[in-house]
Amino acid sequence: MVATTSQHASSVDDVVSLLHSLSASLSDIACDGFASTDLPQLMEAVRSVQQAADGLSMRIGIAADRLAQQGVGRGSHGLFLGDGNAVPGAMARREVERSSALAEFDHVALAVRRGHIGAAQVDLFARAARKLDQEQRQKLNNPDLLTAAAKEPVDLFARRIRRFVDLLRSDHSGSDAEAQRKASTWRSWIDHETGMGHVHGEFDPERFEAVRNAVEAHAARLANQGGVQRTANLAAAAAYELLTGQTTGHGAPPSIGVIVDWQTFTRGAHPNSIRETADGQLLAPESISRLACNAVVQRILVDHRGIPVNVGRRYRTATSAQWLALQAIHRSCAWIGCERPLSWCQIHHVHEWEHGGPTDLCNLVPLCSEHHHAVHEGGWRLRLWDNRRLDIQSPDGLHEESTFPDRRPASEAGGHSYPGTHRRAASRTHRPAAHRPAQPAGP
Repeated sequence: MVATTSQHASSVDDVVSLLHSLSASLSDIACDGFASTDLPQLMEAVRSVQQAADGLSMRIGIAADRLAQQGVGRGSHGLFLGDGNAVPGAMARREVERSSALAEFDHVALAVRRGHIGAAQVDLFARAARKLDQEQRQKLNNPDLLTAAAKEPVDLFARRIRRFVDLLRSDHSGSDAEAQRKASTWRSWIDHETGMGHVHGEFDPERFEAVRNAVEAHAARLANQGGVQRTANLAAAAAYELLTGQTTGHGAPPSIGVIVDWQTFTRGAHPNSIRETADGQLLAPESISRLACNAVVQRILVDHRGIPVNVGRRYRTATSAQWLALQAIHRSCAWIGCERPLSWCQIHHVHEWEHGGPTDLCNLVPLCSEHHHAVHEGGWRLRLWDNRRLDIQSPDGLHEESTFPDRRPASEAGGHSYPGTHRRAASRTHRPAAHRPAQPAGP
């Protein structure tokens, strides 16, 4: 095994020798002899090593930039692009941005040095910084934000920092919405290696919601006509037909789902306003007012914890009102880590209908096709608590994870930390009898 060394090696040769020794030791590890219960611990150690290596790479970039400022060397850009290892340009640019983020944000650099966050979180800080002016950027250097980055899954933290940036930029004015609309772009190009054509559209939240909903609605129609599941390929066919005018009929105009609290809707924006699209993108108050002129308003009552109460009768299938209530707390499939949008999901009865389960919100969760099959055919078991916590248990009963809906981070809900706002996981390895929730919705 690799011997430990002091933090400051006496020479670059010592550091290089240490890294080569570590690389050789890792290459010699065989994984065939590990038990299933050993693999999570092994992967946790691997992630720790990856974070340390990424942190070292970032610090090397910072050192290169400091030397370049003194007229020595090519800086991090030249270093990462020209290191002789055929690193793709996009990866090299990402490494440059990481080093720049660490140089600018000392709290981020400290979190990397301590192993609390890795390259994925630093990428999110760097991406967020590109959208802010110099004064706003300094607010990213926030210990509370770093604490969230260290504790939350990357996908959840990505939403948190995106919303943090949206709030910094909006400042309760319509100027940012107009700037987003003016910044919208559409590009197309041919990949000469594959021969495939690419299109890329970047839209303000309102128009993005309308475009996405139009494509998904037409994809659903095509899926129903052909008796097939919705896939990325089917979505591409739907977009092609919409863009080229080959759709038949004159269906309803594209819909835009907006989640807004009653005070904002009736009196205007306030510091704790909820005003976002169905997938969580912040909207300007002026956009809310304009959209409300021609909107169909569905009121959803919530309890003191922000959990919607039952809003429909007990049919076997969920009512439209129940769908809207689920949309108010879920952006995507309820399964932990799944990002498939709500429009791809079916409503699942945790306590199955044929076994007496009601079609009430306290018994309903949205699941994409893959995870719906995992429950019904794959033997996975779900248990839904009255605060919308969802326990997911593997077929053998040895592994269990818990997750909450991901509509809004609690720190952004006006300081009220109510259950059901974080999508988080807590893995456990035990038999089902070891866990008995106090008031689950399931059997």
